[in-house]
Amino acid sequence: MVAIDVDGVLNPDHQPTASQLGYHRHHYDGPGPTGQHVSGEVWLHPDHGAWLRELSRDADLVWCTSWGAIAATWIAPRLGLPADLPVIDVGDGGVRFGRQLKLAPLYRAIGGRPLAILDDEFGGRDAAKATDRTARGCATLLVPVDSATGLQRGHIDQIIHWLNQLPNDAQKAHVPGDTAIGPAAPDGGDTSLDAAQDLSVGDPALRKSRMLSRQCRTCIFRPGNLMRLSEGRLRELVAEARRDEGFVVCHDTLPYSQYPEAKPAICRGFADRYSTQSLQVIERLFGFVEVDPPGEDAGGTDATAPPHDNTTGTDQPHPAG
Repeated sequence: MVAIDVDGVLNPDHQPTASQLGYHRHHYDGPGPTGQHVSGEVWLHPDHGAWLRELSRDADLVWCTSWGAIAATWIAPRLGLPADLPVIDVGDGGVRFGRQLKLAPLYRAIGGRPLAILDDEFGGRDAAKATDRTARGCATLLVPVDSATGLQRGHIDQIIHWLNQLPNDAQKAHVPGDTAIGPAAPDGGDTSLDAAQDLSVGDPALRKSRMLSRQCRTCIFRPGNLMRLSEGRLRELVAEARRDEGFVVCHDTLPYSQYPEAKPAICRGFADRYSTQSLQVIERLFGFVEVDPPGEDAGGTDATAPPHDNTTGTDQPHPAG
């Protein structure tokens, strides 16, 4: 994936330089990202659309900008880009404590897919985070852009070279939201994000994300607290997943469940009730492949598996982002 910023990348902040470099001036007059009325000049280059479409041959483009949805509805048409490119909700951005604030929600939304980021502002700690993500199998490239000149051809060539250097199976091995890092440990204890187990709900062959076709027999969203969760635990799981714009992985598809052969899949009960950013991005870019709950046939019956014994609390669902 290639994440695209607007201000400082497609809209440079030094107008004399922009004019010399062939940017065209446009006037924007309309609602801002938060609904307030804004008016001002926007400088866009006629070549940028063609350059970005070139990248789209081998990568999916997403907007990662404080412009929000306006980037898709107003910027994209003026560059000849599709109006339906996904928009990652990243807020205002900016660097704080050495980190670009937009990157955390971006990383959560796209999961473990290879990612290149075009932005004019990175923090001092962002390079180390990108290196760490790459070391964990989530290839990440930061492409700093000079805000005075905006996007240049060299930036595009850099990304093309990076894409060509990726392992042949890198883009097949990941789909949006496929690397789900849950901050809650299976036994309900807390762990750091770095210590939590990576769970992939991505099907590498179909390039889709697995979702249960229906709620499992003991889904945490069924009445009666069939999983015997402690008081308030369901509320915590939902709040955590929604805060991280992620999802909940079905407890029966976790590696330590009674179905160790099952592959992690998104909880149907959660997906039917909540539309988080990760779920929206997955649906828009690739879609889902529905799988039956482990141990159940298409009719929802289970004649082979023993009843759950959940008194230990070790078979709890896993929030993911």
